[in-house]
Amino acid sequence: MNTKHFLLLFFISIFYVQAHSAEFYVRPDGGTFEQCNGLVNQPYSTENTTNDCAVSHIFELLNPESNEVRISGGDTVNILNNSDGSAAEYIMGSHGEYTGGECSSSWAYDCMLPSIPSGTESNPTIIRGGLGGACDVKPLLLGINRAKHIMTITNAEFIEISCLTISDKSSCVGAHGYPDSSLVCDRSTPYDKPFADVGLYMRDASNISLTDLNIQGLSTGIHAGRMGNVNLERVNLFANHSAGWNGDIGSELGSSNTGTISFVDSSISFNGCGLIYNPGGTDHETPHACARQDIGGYGDGLGTASTGGDWVFDNVQILHNSSDGIDLLYHELDGTVTVKNSRIEGNAGNQLKVAGNSNIVNNLIIGSCGWNSRQVDALGGEGENCRAGGTALSLSYTHTDTKVNLINNTVYSEGDCIMLGGDRTGVGQSDQKITVVNNVFYGLIDYLQPFENTCLYYTEEPFPIAQVHNNLVHQVKPFADPCNSFQEGVPAGEFGVVCTTTNGAFYDNEDYSVTSNPELTGINLGQQYSGYDLVTLKSEASSPMPINSASKVINQGYEGTDIDYPVPTVDFYGETRLGKPDLGAIEYKVKPLPPVILNVIQN
Repeated sequence: MNTKHFLLLFFISIFYVQAHSAEFYVRPDGGTFEQCNGLVNQPYSTENTTNDCAVSHIFELLNPESNEVRISGGDTVNILNNSDGSAAEYIMGSHGEYTGGECSSSWAYDCMLPSIPSGTESNPTIIRGGLGGACDVKPLLLGINRAKHIMTITNAEFIEISCLTISDKSSCVGAHGYPDSSLVCDRSTPYDKPFADVGLYMRDASNISLTDLNIQGLSTGIHAGRMGNVNLERVNLFANHSAGWNGDIGSELGSSNTGTISFVDSSISFNGCGLIYNPGGTDHETPHACARQDIGGYGDGLGTASTGGDWVFDNVQILHNSSDGIDLLYHELDGTVTVKNSRIEGNAGNQLKVAGNSNIVNNLIIGSCGWNSRQVDALGGEGENCRAGGTALSLSYTHTDTKVNLINNTVYSEGDCIMLGGDRTGVGQSDQKITVVNNVFYGLIDYLQPFENTCLYYTEEPFPIAQVHNNLVHQVKPFADPCNSFQEGVPAGEFGVVCTTTNGAFYDNEDYSVTSNPELTGINLGQQYSGYDLVTLKSEASSPMPINSASKVINQGYEGTDIDYPVPTVDFYGETRLGKPDLGAIEYKVKPLPPVILNVIQN
């Protein structure tokens, strides 16, 4: 076949897919696939003789009993709510008429959707809640009977999933040693318990778009490996008791990713804790039973096996996970990790672990790793506190030319240190470079050693090239003489560091006699939230910002262009940085004065 014939057939195939793609409808008052073809958004009626009506369940289109796929690549499946606009519930797992084949009660854990078929770049396969407009009320896909996965994408590409809540109907947790054994998931036969394991399983897939999803209350939110180009926007991985994102699929072929995996305007929070299922109760969808490692708990917000790829986190809330917030310590292969404009707070291990090329810019990183100890027993009483020392930031090099950029962050730590780093892969010191500019590093009392404060930086294998200046370091312990050693490559006319240390435990945010006090608003290391929805979490979280125009961070930043990542032109909140940038994530904003009345005219 010559090239012209190949291209002609290629474009004909694309046209065929676009011209023949179908749109299906799933609604609670639909029928079976024998009764309805699913192609018309109408309820099933015995008076309908044409089969032109919606099906009642996505199982009618992606059949878990036989693994029959009744849709084609490029099709759209609309999963609809109840006719009154309330959220419809679709049970995912062996139940009702879905008990044959792979859904037998003897192996009910295998009752799960077959993989969604591939679309094309111009005509992706779409599974969505609603009809594609506003996503105000998400249909519920609720797993039961130990279903391994609720949704599956394997060996596929160009798929979009949006506007769904994926969860189960149980409050149980996976920590086998949890003291209240009634809360431990019962995985024994019969497989009739109301929980499921994984919300979305993905393997050997690429060009996947996930939008407006709540994946919560399961064992693992997303289990994915060997992925290429995944975009998550407004995705909430919440209170999955094993992990939010588990990137280790346990294969001999490895789990490494390629392309870009991007989280935007999303949240990864309270993973490692259970989620209460009690519809109608005031505690419904409230996290509980966070579990530490020595009783069988886990709880990284995101963790991977050895991986490459470009990982991007932009405006992501990474809060109160029961182990590390983001664990990309195994990002050992290629690619770059970028974390910007994000809040990383209260995770029970490290707040952020990265390896290889990394850009960490404009973040609020509040290393309150002892947060669980300050919560009610039902939530944090059995939770982890400062696992592995609880250092806030872990920064490692992996190649001879690794570059790490840490710019305009506000970082607190009550762990062993604020930062640690070193040689992750044994590559040896060469041309690795770390750039640390325009940051605020705030030392707190060490949670595990309350007789002293945290240290600034620990390493036995330092980056051989460093550009470290225009930083403020407040009240860390004097280990490694940080006020003298933490400055290097200072440009002319700039300063290295404003710094103080303390030999004992010290915390007084309002002691402005300490020359390094940045004069920021206070933080709450044990914040107890009035609710756990995203709006409440964001509004009640700490926001350490300059208290007034006398703050020592104002206009003290570096604005030069001779660094490997540009100084951000806006701050954490998207406010423009005017003139010389302030230190830290939040730029000081002058409150507008009331209008001045120049003349009062009286009649």
